[in-house]
Amino acid sequence: MPPIEGISRRCLLATLALCLGLVATGARAQTLWQEEEQRFRVGLKLFPAVLGAVEDLEEKRGTGGKLEIRVAYEGSDRVAREAASALRGIGRIREIPLNVQIMSAEALDADDSMLAGIFVASVDIGGKRLRLWSERHRALVFSPFAGDVEAGAVAGIHVADRILPFVNLSRAKRAELRFKPFFLKVARRYE
Repeated sequence: MPPIEGISRRCLLATLALCLGLVATGARAQTLWQEEEQRFRVGLKLFPAVLGAVEDLEEKRGTGGKLEIRVAYEGSDRVAREAASALRGIGRIREIPLNVQIMSAEALDADDSMLAGIFVASVDIGGKRLRLWSERHRALVFSPFAGDVEAGAVAGIHVADRILPFVNLSRAKRAELRFKPFFLKVARRYE
């Protein structure tokens, strides 16, 4: 029978290896912190309403008559796939069918197709990118993450005592987007 110290040392090493493995697995699967995850969930619910509040949305239809929506991500696409699935489940906005696809931020940088909306599914994609996407695609760039509307997204969420749509009017103007007046009455504005 091995000495008790050997068993303890082996058990300790095995436990440590198991814990490190679990932490590494959790780190790969969890790509959003809890607050970001909550903002992401709220953003998925709010995005269709914000896109639906865009005036002349019918003119944003792609060649197949659908609203082209891209879910942008960096790194792991797990959260983007989840967002795309949720948005596909909506099916239509203002009776216009949706075509929802995921696309890496890098691929979206090089893309010049006509889009109706871009849903940001990763934190810290960067303000410059958000600004460029909205102007290049003349699209609603929506990010649920804190600081992105101020950094260049057209819209997102404002969290205080109530959760409200948050709109960057100067970005919307540069993207040639106008929102319906009733929407602007309830939205928080960043100017």
